[in-house]
Amino acid sequence: MIIPRRYYAKSKKTYAKDQSFTQDQVGEEKERYLVSIGLMSLKTLKDYDIMGWRGEFYFKVDGAKTFKARWPDKGTIKLQKNQEFTSRADMSLWSQFKTVRVGKPAIEKIKVILRERDHLKKDETIAELELDIKLPSKTQYVILQDEKERTKAKLRIQATRTRY
Repeated sequence: MIIPRRYYAKSKKTYAKDQSFTQDQVGEEKERYLVSIGLMSLKTLKDYDIMGWRGEFYFKVDGAKTFKARWPDKGTIKLQKNQEFTSRADMSLWSQFKTVRVGKPAIEKIKVILRERDHLKKDETIAELELDIKLPSKTQYVILQDEKERTKAKLRIQATRTRY
């Protein structure tokens, strides 16, 4: 005599803390946006290093309140004179989710700084740009450059609505 066995499927807990599937009251609906700044390319025509080897660049992004970012997290982008840095991958300098009530205008203020690292002296600020990003907005391409237009960075700014 064969006794059949019962199989019990054990599931993992996949819910998030304070998760709820109830909708907010009418008039209290909210939308979520993904705001991001990506690096398309970086080019320099100047030799920033004292020894004449290469410039060592990094980005600092100051978002709303205390949210700050540095890209790359560790190290630098090393470029020689007349050299360009490009990537086919999406290089995200800064990104953030923003929740806004429906019908209320929202503007995200962000400051992007391009700096050059030097071992013997204080890091030099090459270029600085303050952005006012309206939510939602179409994809924009912005050029961040120094006063003499010797170093340029092409940035992509996106503020798209998301379900997440």
